[in-house]
Amino acid sequence: MNTCKAALRILGARKLYVVIYLVCIGAMMLGISWQTMRASRSAGDTVYQPDTARVAVIDRDADTDDLASSLRSYLATDSEIVEIEDDAESLQQAVASNYVDLIAIVPRGFAERYQRYLNDTDGAATQPVIETVVSYTSGSGSLAQLEVNEFLSLTRTSYLGLPSGERTVPDAAQTVLGIARKDAKESSVAVVHVASGDADAVKPAASAFAGTIKSALYPLLLVMPICTFLVIGTFNESEIRRRLYASPKRSVSLELQQVATCCAFGLLVCIGYTAATFLLMKMAGVSFEGLTIVNVGLSFISLLVYTLMAIACGFLLGSVVLSEMAVNGFVNVFGLLTMFTSGMSFSVDMMPEPMIVIGKFLPGWWLCVSIDNAFGLGTASGTGVDYGAWASSIGLVALFGVAFVCLGLALGRIRRTRPTLASPSTTQLAK
Repeated sequence: MNTCKAALRILGARKLYVVIYLVCIGAMMLGISWQTMRASRSAGDTVYQPDTARVAVIDRDADTDDLASSLRSYLATDSEIVEIEDDAESLQQAVASNYVDLIAIVPRGFAERYQRYLNDTDGAATQPVIETVVSYTSGSGSLAQLEVNEFLSLTRTSYLGLPSGERTVPDAAQTVLGIARKDAKESSVAVVHVASGDADAVKPAASAFAGTIKSALYPLLLVMPICTFLVIGTFNESEIRRRLYASPKRSVSLELQQVATCCAFGLLVCIGYTAATFLLMKMAGVSFEGLTIVNVGLSFISLLVYTLMAIACGFLLGSVVLSEMAVNGFVNVFGLLTMFTSGMSFSVDMMPEPMIVIGKFLPGWWLCVSIDNAFGLGTASGTGVDYGAWASSIGLVALFGVAFVCLGLALGRIRRTRPTLASPSTTQLAK
């Protein structure tokens, strides 16, 4: 019990690693899953919804002939109208901060020039221009700019179509506006859903849950080995090790208590990450339909076995007696390599064959495969749910952990049997 308390105090003293590797990186991975969930919500839409541009109309012509207000109403059928002040500083800040996608400025005297252009039968007059400023990062703003010119062209066509004695710019603009409003209500682009063999398309909840659980692969492979190393490494320091070897307690019992403390911490992390996954799905508006006690339980077991494997990796690193900097470098490189070859970051169809081969020699690949087999997604979309394949995949992850533990015990045995590791050398005593 005293060993467990000491291990907890070590973890508490080095909580910066937990904050950086678990909280910060875990939040980043959950944020990526959040964006994926929000994007998947549009998968069931039956009508295409284009991006809405934020447009501001600046009227410097006192709304002569209702042109500015008609233009504002016309743009409102497809865009969001925002209000900004008509001064240089406000206009510059609105564009620079991407507050608006398009600013349309109706200049002073525009209605008068536009009226002369409409009444010109010789073609000598040129169409006056409404000044526009488009955000440099917005594609929807460029499309809204085309709608400004479209409004002027349609108003001219409507104006010329009226009887010669009844031609007025406000009437022509209202005709165009009425047609635009009617089209906005009645016309839409349908989204046709084509039958596909990909099970992910018909299981949004399962896909969201499985993808989020897989995202724990990277932060767990960072935080668990380094935390286990800190505990094992601290107990393996020369002064502490000599005192422990002089005590009546067996070294195996002490090591088991140290590892048990790390396993209890890993269990709490797995429970917390699973709870965060459910909370994230609830906040994203993803239905839980398709989730069962069986597939959720199997995915939790997969995550727990993977966590124990990461703890075993930390036990090995602690037994090797590496420096803290070397362990940090190793877990970061090993974690990135495992993440990018596991199939979690990229679809397996997009991965080159060498990456897949490398991935199959690492535990992250088999964690993702086990979760896929529990839900019938991804690599298991062709075969569906397969509990036998799940068991074999997670068994391979467990074998990685067993191998790490065996190597750690062997190296620890070698260290204990070397006199120079159990007691200070003659040179050290002379100093």
